Amino acid sequence: MSRLRVAAPVAMAMLAATWGTIPLIVRTVSLPAEQLAALRLWLGAITVLIVLGIRGELRLRRTEPLGRIIVIGVILAIHWAAFFWSLKTTTVAVALVLVYLGPVAMATMARLVLREPLKLGSILALGTAVVGVVLVARPGSGVTAEGVIAGLIAAATFAAMVIIGKPAAQQVGGLKLAGLQMSVAALVMTPWAVSSLPTFATYWWQITLLGVVLTGFGLMIYWSLVATLPVATVAILSYMEPASAVVWAALFLAEPGDALSWIGVALVVGAGVVAGTRQIRARPA
Repeated sequence: MSRLRVAAPVAMAMLAATWGTIPLIVRTVSLPAEQLAALRLWLGAITVLIVLGIRGELRLRRTEPLGRIIVIGVILAIHWAAFFWSLKTTTVAVALVLVYLGPVAMATMARLVLREPLKLGSILALGTAVVGVVLVARPGSGVTAEGVIAGLIAAATFAAMVIIGKPAAQQVGGLKLAGLQMSVAALVMTPWAVSSLPTFATYWWQITLLGVVLTGFGLMIYWSLVATLPVATVAILSYMEPASAVVWAALFLAEPGDALSWIGVALVVGAGVVAGTRQIRARPA
């Protein structure tokens, strides 16, 4: 069994788990959702463009799917603005449950659009992960109409971005796609980035962590993995993000969670292990 076959699903699960810290950052930074999303995009884009420049890969080629890249760049800007808006205007629990309807749509659309098979084992793992995330982030009081609408927009754009972006990732590579996509999204969000500069110094380390590490390097890894993994596997492993939020909250916010939350975490981790194991066995040596 090659190391590469094992590494891809494990890396996706680990990346999703690190992204579980994002809601904690969003809730502790007192900036409007659109300004925080704009700063995240600009710092992420600059990070990836520097890496591309060092590698000598900044030049655009006529054969590259620029139209598709522009579309997913605009979708990314809408997705993050909507996700952050949902986190700011409703509870983290409600926002996460709504946004993580996206992977269900993603797996379904992959069968219809990309002709990727959706096997019974993947359906069961996906269903288990959905149940797990509902237990982790049980909606309760604090529901708002704008938060729900923003969460649903974030879910729809999450699914659309992966379905539209996977062929581009396979064609140009995950690193370059991350840089081009974030550059487009950053340009879309430029007015909000400029308006947020006066308060950047107050939260510089949180925003830098969010933009450079979790976004810049995170999306480079993400798109490289999306190019090689089936969309159904990506969808299932994505649930490690909300599940890990319970762990991060217990470690850093003194919020240990209750028994149902930890059962939910176990279900999500179990579904991820099943999906990763099936993917390792399915790929050729």
